[in-house]
Amino acid sequence: MDSGNCRADPNDILGIWGTNGSTQKSAKEINSLADMLRNGRVRGEDINPNFDLNHWAQKQDKLDNATEEQPFRGFSEATVRIPVPSGQKLQPGEETRLVDVPGLYCRKLTSLIRDVFAQPLADKFHFTPYQVFRETPSAAADAPETQNTERVYSELYNSEEFIMEHDRVQRLDLHPDDAGCNLERVVAGLMFWSDSTHLADFGTAKMWPVYMFMGNLSKYERARPTSGACHHLAYIPSLPDSFQDSVKASHAKWDTQKTDILAHCRRELMHAVWRHILDDDFMHAYQYGMVIMCRDGIRRRVYPRLFSYSADYPEKVLLATIRDKGLCPCPRCLAPKNKVDCMGQVNDLKQRQSNARNYARELVDTTRDWIYRLGYGVRSAAVETMLKPTSSVPTQNAFADRLNIEPANILVVDLMHEFELGVWKALFTHLVRLLYAAEPHGSLVEKFDER
Repeated sequence: MDSGNCRADPNDILGIWGTNGSTQKSAKEINSLADMLRNGRVRGEDINPNFDLNHWAQKQDKLDNATEEQPFRGFSEATVRIPVPSGQKLQPGEETRLVDVPGLYCRKLTSLIRDVFAQPLADKFHFTPYQVFRETPSAAADAPETQNTERVYSELYNSEEFIMEHDRVQRLDLHPDDAGCNLERVVAGLMFWSDSTHLADFGTAKMWPVYMFMGNLSKYERARPTSGACHHLAYIPSLPDSFQDSVKASHAKWDTQKTDILAHCRRELMHAVWRHILDDDFMHAYQYGMVIMCRDGIRRRVYPRLFSYSADYPEKVLLATIRDKGLCPCPRCLAPKNKVDCMGQVNDLKQRQSNARNYARELVDTTRDWIYRLGYGVRSAAVETMLKPTSSVPTQNAFADRLNIEPANILVVDLMHEFELGVWKALFTHLVRLLYAAEPHGSLVEKFDER
C-alpha cells in the first residue's frame, strides 16, 4: 500500500496530543474533547485556520465588559431627594432645601413580585394559610384515651397574623375599574433583609443590598442556598463625598452641628429609599391587589403584605427611627437602658409587652417643623425634650407613613448578628481568656477545644 495514502489513526493523534506538550492536561479534559469531536459538534473545516486562543480570550473579555456596563436585569438607577436643615428660620414663601442623592439601584417591587409568582419555585407556594396542631396522649390516669392538643407555629403561612391578613383581604373593596372581579384573593408574604457589607479588608468599598424572600414558601426551602428563593431588591447608596460640601455652604451652624446633621441625613436617606421602593404602583397593589398569572396557570388577585424585616442593630435603629443606644435602646419596646440587666426575668417580659414602642407621629411632625421651618438644631434643647425620653428621632418613618403599620412590629430577631456574631462571640472570647488566666500554658484551652 502506498504510504502516501495512509491516514493516521485519529485515536493515536488525540492520544499523542494529550501526552505531549503541557502536563496540565488531565485525562478528564482529553476525554471531554474526544466526546465533543465524536458527537460532531465540532468539525475540522469549521475551525478558522488562523484561530488563536489568546485572541479568542481577549474578544470574550471585551464582550464581558460590555455586558457588565449594563445594570442587572430589571434594575434601574434612581436619584432620591432628602430635605436638609438650614439652621435658620425660613422666610415667608421660602421652601426647605432638597438635596439629590444618586446611586440607588433597585427593581420595581411590583415587577419583582410578578416574576416571583411566575418562577418554577412558585409551585411550592402556600396560597391558603392554615393552622397546625400537635396531639399527645393525656397523662391523666382517669382519662388515658383523651388527647392534649397544642398549637404549633412553624411557618409564616401557619401563623395567626398571616391567617388574619388572609381573612382581611377577602373583605376589602375592589377598585371601581375591577368591580365584579371574582378571582381568588391571596396574600404575598414579603420578608426583607438588609446588611451593609464591606467588599474588601482594606479601603472603603462597600455595598448595602436589600433582599426579599417570600413567606409563602417553606423556611426549609428558603434556607437552601441553591433554591433561588432569595431575590435582590435594591442597593442602598451612601451620602456622596460632595454632600458635606454642599450642606456646609448652606447651613449657618455647620461647624458645631456637623455630626448631628449627618446622622439625621443618613436616617432621611434610608427612608427616602424605602419611599421610592414603596411607590404608587405598590401602594395600589397593597390596597386593591394585583392580578397575576401564577405558575400553575391560574390568575389570582395578590395582595402584597410586609411581615418581617431582619437587620442588625445599627440598621434596626435606622428602620425604627430611634437613636442608637439611647435611653430606650430597644427598637420594639420602651424598656429603659438602666433595666437591661433584668432581661429574661418575668417582670422584664411583662414590661416589654405593656410598654411596646409606638411610632410617635405627632411628636415627629412637630419637631420637624421646628427644625426645618424655625431653624432649630437637630438635637436642640426643645427637640431633645420632646424626643429623648423615648429615644425617638425627627425622621418620618416610611413604613408608618406609606403602609400605616408600626415599624417595631416588623423588626424580628436576627440570630446571626444579635447572638452568634455578638453575644456568643464575646462570651466565647471571654471564656478563652479565663482559661488562659487559670492555666497560662494553655492546657485548659486544649481541653476546651476537645469538647
